[in-house]
Amino acid sequence: MRGFFRLACVVLVLCSSTLAAFAQNGTQPQRPFSQLVALWTRQLDRIASRADQPDLQPSEIDALREQALDVRTAAAAAAALARSDLADTKKLLAPLEPKAGTDKTAEQPSPPDTDAVKAEHDRLTEQATISESRVKQCEVIIARSDQLLDRMTKLRGEVMLQTLLRRDMSPLSPAVWQRMGPELVSAVQSLSDAVGTWAKGGLFSLRSGDEDLTPLIWWALLTIALWWLGRQARQRFGRGEHAEPGQRDRTIAAAIDGVGVVLVPMLAVWLIGKLLAASHPPMPIDRLLSELISRLISLLLVFGLTATALAPHRPAWRVLPFTDSAAQHLSTSLRRLMAVGVFVDMVFLALTQGADREALTAVGALVLAATVAFLTLPALADRAWQAIRPEGSDLPSMVGGTKWSIVRLVLSVAVLSSIVFALLGYATLAAHIHSAIAITSLLLALALLFHRFCGDALETAAAADTPTGRWVRRRFGLAPDADLHGQNILLLLIDFVLVTLLGIAIPAAWGMDIDAIQTGFGHLLYGVKIGGVTISLGNIGLAILAFGIAMLLARLVRSVVRDRVMPTVDAPLPLRQSIDAALNYAGVIIAILIGVGALGIDFTNLAIVLGALSVGIGLGLQNIANNIISGVIMLLERPVKAGDWVSVNGFEGFVRRINIRATEIETFQRTHVIVPNSLFLQNPVINRTYADTSSRIDIPLTVGLGTDVAKMEAILRETALAHPRVLRVPAPIVRFVRVTPTGLEFELFVFVMQLADRTIVNNDLNRDILARLIEAKIIDPAPVPELRLRDLDKLAALLSGHPRETIVPEKGMQEKGTDAVAPTPR
Repeated sequence: MRGFFRLACVVLVLCSSTLAAFAQNGTQPQRPFSQLVALWTRQLDRIASRADQPDLQPSEIDALREQALDVRTAAAAAAALARSDLADTKKLLAPLEPKAGTDKTAEQPSPPDTDAVKAEHDRLTEQATISESRVKQCEVIIARSDQLLDRMTKLRGEVMLQTLLRRDMSPLSPAVWQRMGPELVSAVQSLSDAVGTWAKGGLFSLRSGDEDLTPLIWWALLTIALWWLGRQARQRFGRGEHAEPGQRDRTIAAAIDGVGVVLVPMLAVWLIGKLLAASHPPMPIDRLLSELISRLISLLLVFGLTATALAPHRPAWRVLPFTDSAAQHLSTSLRRLMAVGVFVDMVFLALTQGADREALTAVGALVLAATVAFLTLPALADRAWQAIRPEGSDLPSMVGGTKWSIVRLVLSVAVLSSIVFALLGYATLAAHIHSAIAITSLLLALALLFHRFCGDALETAAAADTPTGRWVRRRFGLAPDADLHGQNILLLLIDFVLVTLLGIAIPAAWGMDIDAIQTGFGHLLYGVKIGGVTISLGNIGLAILAFGIAMLLARLVRSVVRDRVMPTVDAPLPLRQSIDAALNYAGVIIAILIGVGALGIDFTNLAIVLGALSVGIGLGLQNIANNIISGVIMLLERPVKAGDWVSVNGFEGFVRRINIRATEIETFQRTHVIVPNSLFLQNPVINRTYADTSSRIDIPLTVGLGTDVAKMEAILRETALAHPRVLRVPAPIVRFVRVTPTGLEFELFVFVMQLADRTIVNNDLNRDILARLIEAKIIDPAPVPELRLRDLDKLAALLSGHPRETIVPEKGMQEKGTDAVAPTPR
């Protein structure tokens, strides 16, 4: 309790000192505005004159840009204050302005202005004039600062390009090897002198007046706490001896290892570097120390990521889908590359620190480029990227597929090209290629691993057997085994943030200006004006959000009407479907209008553009417009409804759904035909269920000439009335059609209640009629085949003594194997 009281006292003292400092700063007298403008002008003049001088370094350009940005920030703050004063002054000045157009017939005229009122009016007018002048002066300063910032951005890009393309001494030159020895001796001597000076001045001691190391103590305590928490978590949730750990176990183990194996060592190295930097090492040890700390952190990061994600010695806990041999080869290659590369790079930096080290720089760049290139190629080989592919699977055999194979080939060419650049004397360009490729690869690896971890974590949190998954389902009233899709939206947002960060970090790694990148993103976010149209990612995102919310509300209203209101209303199913479709179209149209309104599009300009394009749109989309208008007419007049049996344009079946452009028909073969709505209005349509669902069945029959007509009619009528699905009203109709040379033709008309009964009733009646006719011996079930010749003239010719000729028998004779051949005359 006493410790907590002391801690509270310390916090109160710190807060009071901070407030006192802010109060002191607030009470400091400010300079007159004219002096501020003069100061800003002198600073901008100095920046402009320095920018015109040659041999500027990127660091100097960054410093000049910071100064210009400070001037712009101060001018913007002063302009905002002046605008606020101007607004307050105008509010006070408004009641003192003379009223124009007063009614002279008013009963109570306004009192005359006194001298005090006039003096106050003049004072406020003068104050408003001063505020307006200040706003204009600040706007001039802001405009000039923006011009200088743009100029600094372009100048930095030019200087960076010139630095990269600057050609130094080539290691192929004999002069390089002549100067190699003296420069090497000089470099070693200067390094030894700097180390000796640092050791004599107190390598591990702090000088008087140094900065406070209290934040480092807190960071050290945080590192120790993270190490202890990671150790406890590894003992409880770490990689145990599970034979087949689940995805959840692998994700938790990877996260724990990310803290214990990656984060804690990196923090420890950073703290050591800060402690060493606090002792103020001499040149060039100070720069080498910062470079060494950054490279050691990268080394630890690569070692930790390979141990966590690849897990070469524990395949069951591997996060990425690598084979065992590929994981071991890639892990070994990356670790060897980082260890040897960091050592060679630090030696190169240590020996090339100085003004006259051109020979060492040329040879060292070649050695560094060759070392890094030959150590990078094994990590980019196909052997290191073999993917686990189950038997019979269509998954690619390589991790990343064909696209990543092409990227690896391009990276191999780029790494090997650095050797060529170093041989030609472009040492800075060769080193820049290595550094940019390494940083880009590391950023992409971190982004992919973070994406994988977030995806697995969200899927685990959304699982039905986890506490979070059960809570979400219980909170939203879902079934215990219901599928959740909200984690996909969260993962999409995370991916958007990752892509945005990579879009800033990767170009910066290749030498692009961060401020220029941020300015470009700012223009995209807040709007880029092209002609009279402003393209803004913020407005686009707001429009998409408004459209999505409007669509959700429209679907909610539609589901409520469809599932809760319509079942309580005594309305047929086709009417319900029409109302549901109308609500759907209305919701989409309203959502589109809301999204377009949130996008900030001027409907006047849009109407002008649409008017100019109306002719082309009318010619190109007239068929679509015709179908849409036809669909609206069909939904209103309802000549065809869902569930009707229709026949249109050669297609016959049941109407399943009437959409705004086309109608879906399901044929009797269970196939779906999409028919444009215009065909229903332009062509004759047979709607068998337009008035009711009853239908008529027509059965034609032909019997022999000797059949008793009355008996035949009685058989047909009795057979029809005996079927249970045949309607009695209207009664079956038997019609004696006509007498033909082949027999007597009859027709039986019966009516059924449901259209779907047609096939069943037709089949049953045919079977019953056949049985009754056979029983009444009106037809013979086993007729005797007849021999009929096609051409009697040929038969007569053969009998009269002409040469033998084969006579082609009838089809039935051929099937029975009868050979109809005329006899040969004697």
